[in-house]
Order: sequence, then structure tokens, then C-alpha cells
Amino acid sequence: MKKAIISCAVFEPYLKHLLKSRDDISSIVFLEVKQHNHPEQLAILLQDEISRIQDVDEILVMYGLCGNAILPLRSSGIPVRLLKVHDCGMVLSGSRQRYKELFAHRLSQSYACAAYDVLDSAENYRMSLEYLRIKQEYGEDNAEYVLEMLHKPKNETTVYFDFGLDEDQQFLRRNLDRPLEVVAGGWQMMQDFIDGKDKDSVVLNKNEALFALYDLDEVFVSKEK
Repeated sequence: MKKAIISCAVFEPYLKHLLKSRDDISSIVFLEVKQHNHPEQLAILLQDEISRIQDVDEILVMYGLCGNAILPLRSSGIPVRLLKVHDCGMVLSGSRQRYKELFAHRLSQSYACAAYDVLDSAENYRMSLEYLRIKQEYGEDNAEYVLEMLHKPKNETTVYFDFGLDEDQQFLRRNLDRPLEVVAGGWQMMQDFIDGKDKDSVVLNKNEALFALYDLDEVFVSKEK
């Protein structure tokens, strides 16, 4: 089965490591992490990439809900498989269960990895499930108020996902003076997603649309328009 991958650049070091000896991936495109700051534009970029891909059996989109950027996406005929997560934190954790253990009690926690150096915790929070849920239920003004209360300037500890790569060692050396909580990164969700063995994905077929549920388990679903 031939596959094409469209991925946020946050996963670039890890995908390059996992795909070294594979011949079933016909192409891979990485989009800049900063595109998360503009979800509407990100949705357009993702759709453009999906629409131009041909001659594969499946398109893998390595994005989560990501500020609702994926919700407008449509399949042009080739099945599109997406990770059933709200952002990359769950993927970097390695599993849904481990993510809950790390973050269920602190959904607004900032995190970083070799390709994602969080400098603005407010922007990080705007991508979180907590923010999206408040925005959906109470409106953007109320969500922004909660953000302001939670993210006043402070020397906040950031969770860092360490995958043991050279890029991780370089990051940690550059940031010796930053308050980091270093945890082991998890490969399993990425590996299973690429292999098609995971239970944490949603397939988007032609004439289907994505609908957000804003929870930690289902996150979003696909169904006929």
C-alpha cells in the first residue's frame, strides 16, 4: 500500500528516524510549525496538499484538531487518515493513556520538543483542548479571559519530550537555564499510525466531513455531510 504523508514540522526529526528503511511512503511534506498561529490559513494549506496528491492508496495527515484547522478538510477521492488527537502533545506522549497520566490534570500545560520550542505559552494554550472547549461553549471572549488569567507572564516550567536523538541533546544544552520537566518521548503512536495498526485515527472518505467532539477520547469524528 502506497502512502503519502502531510505533517507538521514538529514531527520531522521523528518521522525521518522512523522512515529510514521504508519504501511504502511515496512522498512526505512538512509544514512549518508557525502555521498553527493561523488555523484558517493552515486549513487551506492542508487542503491544497491533499488535493494535489495522486497515485497513492492513502494520505496520512500528521495533525490533530490544532485549533480546528483540520475540520474543513475534504478527501478528493483518496482516503485521508488523521490522528484522533487534539494536538501533538498526545502523539509525543506515545499513547492516549500516557498523555492522560501526564496532562489530564493540567490541560493548559506548555510543552516542547526538539522541533517545537515553546516561547509563547499563550499561543500554546490556544491550541489546547481546554481553550477550544471553552471557546465552543462560552465564546472566544470568555476563552481569552481564561487564557489571560492562566498565562500572565511568569517563569513557567515546560514539559520537554526527550526522544534520545541528537536534536534533543542540542536542545537541552541550549536551554540549561530554562525550567524544564524532561520526560521520555513516546514512539508508539507515530509508529502505529504509519503502519495502519493504530486505534487512534479517523478516516475521511469522499463525501464525508469532520466534526469536533472536544473530548480526550474521540476528539473528532468523520461522517457523511
